[in-house]
Amino acid sequence: MSSNPFIRLFEAPIETLTAGAYALILFAALLLTWYALGRNLLTLYSDWQNGWIALPPMTYCARAAGVLVIVAVDLLLIAGIIHAFTG
Repeated sequence: MSSNPFIRLFEAPIETLTAGAYALILFAALLLTWYALGRNLLTLYSDWQNGWIALPPMTYCARAAGVLVIVAVDLLLIAGIIHAFTG
């Protein structure tokens, strides 16, 4: 199979178009997770600026864990996009 996308499209149109659609869906999911990541980081920064007396509240810890999960999902999405274009 050729690395040229136009030759690849001519040789295997269904496989190439399916990989393109899969990559677009992954891009959309990546965009949504970046939005969620930004919102969580802004909330964490705002809560950190306000401060707390002793220990961080549970909601702060849950958001911090959520940020790590979102970053992990983003890495998986990026790996899927790379696989769709190279596989």
